Amino acid sequence: MQNRQKTRVYLWANAAILAVLISFRVCTYFSNTDLCSLNYSNIKRIQGLSKNKEDITFAVIGNIKSSVEVFDKRIIKTIKDDDIDFVISAGNAVVDGSNNKYRVLNKSINKLGVPFVMAIGEGEVSGEGAFRFYEYFGPLYFSFGAGDSYYIFIDATEKTSMSWQKEWLIRELEEGNKYKNKFVFISKSPYKPNQIDYPVHNNLYISDAAYSKFLMDSFTKYKVNGVFSSSIGVYHEEIINEVPYYITGGGGGPLVLGNQNSFYHYVKVKPSLDKVECQVKKIGKGEEKGLKSVLSSKAAYFYSLFKINFINFLIGLFVLSLAILFIYKKVIGEVDYYRDFDYSEDDDYQGEKLNIAMFTNNYFPFVGGVPISIERLSRGLRKQGHKVYIFAPEYPQKWEDDEDSVVRCKLITYYETNQFDFPIVNVFLPEIEKEFSMRNIDILHIHHPFGIGHKGLKLARKYNIPTVLTYHTRYEKYVHNLPVGGKLFKSKIPHKIIRKFAQRCSTIIAPTGSAKEYLEHIGVTRPIEVLPTGIEFEQYENINMERVKEIKKKYVENEVLLCSVSRLTKEKNLYFLIDGIKYIREKTKKDVRCIIIGDGPEKQKLQQVIDDYNLQDTILLIGKVEPREIAFYYRASDIFVFASRSETQGMVLLEAMAGMCPVVAVRSSGTDDMIIDGENGYKTKANIKEWGEKVIELVEDEDLRVKTGKNAYDFSKGFSIEEMAKKASRVYHKTIREQENALSIRKSLD
Repeated sequence: MQNRQKTRVYLWANAAILAVLISFRVCTYFSNTDLCSLNYSNIKRIQGLSKNKEDITFAVIGNIKSSVEVFDKRIIKTIKDDDIDFVISAGNAVVDGSNNKYRVLNKSINKLGVPFVMAIGEGEVSGEGAFRFYEYFGPLYFSFGAGDSYYIFIDATEKTSMSWQKEWLIRELEEGNKYKNKFVFISKSPYKPNQIDYPVHNNLYISDAAYSKFLMDSFTKYKVNGVFSSSIGVYHEEIINEVPYYITGGGGGPLVLGNQNSFYHYVKVKPSLDKVECQVKKIGKGEEKGLKSVLSSKAAYFYSLFKINFINFLIGLFVLSLAILFIYKKVIGEVDYYRDFDYSEDDDYQGEKLNIAMFTNNYFPFVGGVPISIERLSRGLRKQGHKVYIFAPEYPQKWEDDEDSVVRCKLITYYETNQFDFPIVNVFLPEIEKEFSMRNIDILHIHHPFGIGHKGLKLARKYNIPTVLTYHTRYEKYVHNLPVGGKLFKSKIPHKIIRKFAQRCSTIIAPTGSAKEYLEHIGVTRPIEVLPTGIEFEQYENINMERVKEIKKKYVENEVLLCSVSRLTKEKNLYFLIDGIKYIREKTKKDVRCIIIGDGPEKQKLQQVIDDYNLQDTILLIGKVEPREIAFYYRASDIFVFASRSETQGMVLLEAMAGMCPVVAVRSSGTDDMIIDGENGYKTKANIKEWGEKVIELVEDEDLRVKTGKNAYDFSKGFSIEEMAKKASRVYHKTIREQENALSIRKSLD
């Protein structure tokens, strides 16, 4: 009884606080009495100022994006110390068009002490913001004259009819001929500068080529003295057909990773009868560089958003708290928590076809185990009649997708290192949820416990959809590829991240029994199913032996041909492999040759080691091979050798076995379940002598080699794409059924 009374007190206290916060928010919504036609009143101030002052100096700034930490606290102070007569925003002064963003912006510009005229951008019009812009500042496109200069503001947000605005622009440019100087302000640049290396996003530049040409031709014809835009967080200037173009996007929004021209700034413009002087004014001392600068800018940007939305955050927090307390208070009664023992997986498997969404942080054109695994599984599922939609990053490189099955997600940045490339998806874009919600998804399959995988989990929870997580990768083996914090992630952190994420999913798929064992050891208690990646077995059953003979003849005469397939990276343990081949050559009288298929950042270093060992005729780094050709190389080889310990499955082992290759590998979680020692190959400790002796045993005994290769082929038959897709379908149906049972139990508690 005492606990119930406490709960009731907490409920009423939360409700009271929530009422106060909501009342405050309502009051602020209706208290913007000074937000009315601000552009008009400020233009009048500028015109009055120009009558009394001969030399007018103004500042142009873009991409403020509701920045409190940068614009409000740093840039405003610099502008006030710089003898500026008025300020023009080239667009995106607010991050979105909500009422509180305009209210906070108004507080900031009041601190300037000089007139502030605002062009419209994508930020201003989002979320019904166009109506607020019209109310608070004025028309979406406009012009005015002051002194010897004429100022034209164009709407590039597509909220205004293009043909209507074209006629208006020509009239305004002709009117501008009465003045010495003409300036144009447009949020999107009319062209994409070649010098700016940045992932192509929609709405950064004017995409309509005809409209872009019309604008630039008009600016040239009427001799515009400067065109200012704010489409991206950099400073860029360029003269095209004698017209200066400026991109000024350093007003406080996030900076661009890896771009030396991305810094906080504004442009100081001083027009006169003789010439127009434009000077970029950097904010700060510039001591932060590269990644640190970008991360700092993003941190400041998100901190600003948090401060602006602090009341909203508190409201959300107390709403959540109120909901939790209410639910807790309502949890009374008994229910049968036992599963339904009448349930049959076979009945579900034969049932309706599913709409399946897969979320992955990497996919083609990146070539790796995860993209190949996803592509094969999705292909097998589609053959069964299921619909599969893959949500993956939009890479800068061109790649032809099946538009109906692959949803490309826009990037925040594409971070490239010597070891690895990181496409970082902008998970905050509403388009991801829009694409997801319109497909009537039955189950969501996540392939990474972070990035877009985390976004997928949030969507699944929002729409009450069951989730399956595949544990593909031993992430602790890849931490050296991270741009920052690699040493930190060699600790328990990756394991804790995996456990926490897995515990929030409905079912976990482990590619091997060893991977399942690992997940159980780190504390994952969700249902775990073992499901290896399938192989394209039909390629090996109907193989062109003439092509196999060509490859064999190309690389060997009488030698025993060893083969390894791997990305040339540190985590693949290739230096061990080279040392092992060196040992083999020294200890056997048989001639051997090893081809290593694959490419990667370690290639030059590996070749140097090969040269130092004088193994250039024994070990050949032959580079990448087309996927449709790889089966011929396996079939042409006598033994498959492998040293990586970073795999969770080692998909290439199964492919090599399908090519009748016995396998010798270093024992790890990815090889232990695939190799039956002495049957289809050998698995050893990470010991050069032990590993090398097993290879020598197969090299010197042809009968053993053939027998073991035949056993390997027979073993691989159980891992076809079709068979693995059937098993995956059973996992999906079982997961859906279990969630339905759980929901029915929850409803019984209401």
